[in-house]
Amino acid sequence: MARSLMAKCLALAAAAVALFALPSAFVPARQGAPAVSPAVAAGVAAGSMALPAWAYDMPDAQILLARVPGGKRTKELGLVVPIPEEDGLTDGQIAALFVVALVGLIAAVDLAKTLYFGINPTKFKTAKGKGSITPFMKRLIENGY
Repeated sequence: MARSLMAKCLALAAAAVALFALPSAFVPARQGAPAVSPAVAAGVAAGSMALPAWAYDMPDAQILLARVPGGKRTKELGLVVPIPEEDGLTDGQIAALFVVALVGLIAAVDLAKTLYFGINPTKFKTAKGKGSITPFMKRLIENGY
């Protein structure tokens, strides 16, 4: 216990020394420098126009690249995708939730009973026989292992 506490203290001290002793990567800006240069602003504007090119690096690439239906073919075929006003759970998902909650409740009640009445290790022992032993284990006992 004392060794692990001492090791933790030494690791904390080494981290503190490394934090203060190692050089900082932050370099302060020059005094009087403009906040945003025109070149930076132009770069940001050009980069924001190429946003769909970044779509494959984003987690929501499908949403970003999705096309909104509404052209000639969509109107001819009558393709309409009704979108629900709010995302909800289906009846099957609610039923599965109740089943999982019921199993958890039964397990919690059983654990409470076991802890209240105490654990009895001899509950499953029977006095009918002496038990069984495998031939290999019998040979090991006979040879003195």
